[in-house]
Amino acid sequence: MEITNITLGEGTVAIVKQIKIGENMFAIKHFKKQYGRKEYIIHSLLNHPNIVKFIVGNEKFIVTELMMPYDLFEFVKIAGQISVNASNCILKQLAGALKYMHEEKRIIHRDIKLENVLVDEITYQVKICDFNVSQSLDEGKVSNIIGTEGYIAPEINSVGSIDALNLKECDIFSLGVLYFILLFGKFPFKTADKSCPYFKKIQQNKWDEFWYYTQKNIVKKVPPFCLELIQGMIEIDPKKRLSLDQILNNIENINEMEYINEMSSICTNLKYQR
Repeated sequence: MEITNITLGEGTVAIVKQIKIGENMFAIKHFKKQYGRKEYIIHSLLNHPNIVKFIVGNEKFIVTELMMPYDLFEFVKIAGQISVNASNCILKQLAGALKYMHEEKRIIHRDIKLENVLVDEITYQVKICDFNVSQSLDEGKVSNIIGTEGYIAPEINSVGSIDALNLKECDIFSLGVLYFILLFGKFPFKTADKSCPYFKKIQQNKWDEFWYYTQKNIVKKVPPFCLELIQGMIEIDPKKRLSLDQILNNIENINEMEYINEMSSICTNLKYQR
């Protein structure tokens, strides 16, 4: 086992580097202090093509498959707007991964965002990573404000607690925000409360005004069926939000070859800029 000096990422919880085991390269995530136990336990339970593959680990570190050194945020930053076809392809993959987590493993992610989605350099499959704030649906009452500003659902955007069973809809809200950013190249609102004028339009059920203002100055107009899908995912009432099955059933047909070509082109630009 040989850890390289190539750092893939660093945050408050851990530092991620490349590691060579035999002839193969992987990623190793070293946890800072005592942050690793929960993530290690949860990640070790997950095995899905759209979740970063867990190899081995413990409370101090985990080894995973090696992904491209760019998260989905960097793809959007370079592209500005992702095409409808590619956005739908990404949404389909992520919704499938969350359906597996929620229904088969009874785990919610709690921090779905562009930065927590990595891309495979060969297939351009997207994969969810970072499970340090993930929780079991059976944990009972849990803390409200967990996640990243801009992605947090309105029902947990305040001090308090919530039953873990109700957190599935929060993941769906965050996924809706992510899908919006892919298509528009910007956030739909700064925060999901009345202090934000854009979110206030949603609270007042003034969707026509919301879409009018968010589509201003957008180079590529977003088609109505995508707007309807977003609207169903970021619905104020969590019980009225689209389920993951409904999301998967409402995604338009996708062209996988066009998706690969687009992601490959963006990746080339990312490498050139680095």
